[in-house]
Amino acid sequence: MASSWTLMRRRLPRPILVIALLCGQACRDAADESATNSATSQPRPVRREASKGPLRVVVEADRDSVEVPERVALELTVQAELGVDVRMPDIAELVGAFEVKEIEKADPVQDDLHQTLRWTLQLSPLLAGPWEIPPLSIAYTDARPRADPGAPGPTSISDSIETPPLPVSVEQALADVKGPAIIEIARSYRLILWIAAAVAAMIAAALFARWFNRRRRLGEAALPERRVPPHVWALQELDRLIAENLVARGRVQEFYFRINALLRRYIELRFGIMAGEQTSEEFLRDLQQSPLLVHAHKEGLQRFVSACDPVKYARYQPRRDEIDWVQSAARDMILQTAETSDPSSRTADVGSEVAA
Repeated sequence: MASSWTLMRRRLPRPILVIALLCGQACRDAADESATNSATSQPRPVRREASKGPLRVVVEADRDSVEVPERVALELTVQAELGVDVRMPDIAELVGAFEVKEIEKADPVQDDLHQTLRWTLQLSPLLAGPWEIPPLSIAYTDARPRADPGAPGPTSISDSIETPPLPVSVEQALADVKGPAIIEIARSYRLILWIAAAVAAMIAAALFARWFNRRRRLGEAALPERRVPPHVWALQELDRLIAENLVARGRVQEFYFRINALLRRYIELRFGIMAGEQTSEEFLRDLQQSPLLVHAHKEGLQRFVSACDPVKYARYQPRRDEIDWVQSAARDMILQTAETSDPSSRTADVGSEVAA
């Protein structure tokens, strides 16, 4: 044990070791306090007994406190001498402030001198308060032969005995609505809360540092289109799209959606025009107002969008030459507006190549 403790002290940093020791001590204090409180507030059985003539009765409740709607088990035991007739008391639906839910009678037990009878009642409290289980009256008849038959007096004796009352405290399961109250927190629990807050702060700081480092690494390793010139990325993506052969597979509308989105993304990266989330009308209007594109580029993009929209939204079936034109128009637009070229020097070329 000593060697394990020494090894732990060597491996763990001092602040974590101190926090672990404080947590352990606080948990032990809290456990001891909780055990003490539970021992003092735990319901306890209550038992009473009485004797009269040939009878001895014992009445016992399994708990002296209960919450609505929990039940109290009441056990009535009668020990009578042999030859004495015992009659169970008449029990109505209510016994004081308790409702009788069940009555169970055990088989009689007999020895050489006595017989023992036992009943168990399940009682359910109706109202909260300091109640008592009222006395139960047990009648008996002693008709055994008398030792002196000639002595005066009745040949049989009929009498009754009452059980002592049992105190039972009944509480509501749900407390009444009251105003705000100040709850005193034990010192050990306050220490646990402080330690838990410190540990939570350390964990939050570690998670934030991890998130920050991850964001920084992601910033350094940006998306492919940010690490390469926009026209290089766009041409690579266009080649991948054409290689999928979507038109031959009958997915013409998907092809038009993707090639239109690809060219819009390129325009956004190349010229800073937010084309990705715009409608066609908004995109074309911003194109006309932008000084970054020459007139021939604007006309070519307008023709390209006008060719894509019927297929995208009206399910128009384009001819093969129309599909080929959309592919070549997208490629020519990317090549003619690449970063390494000056757009003003290509005004004449773009008008002929894109509009071809």
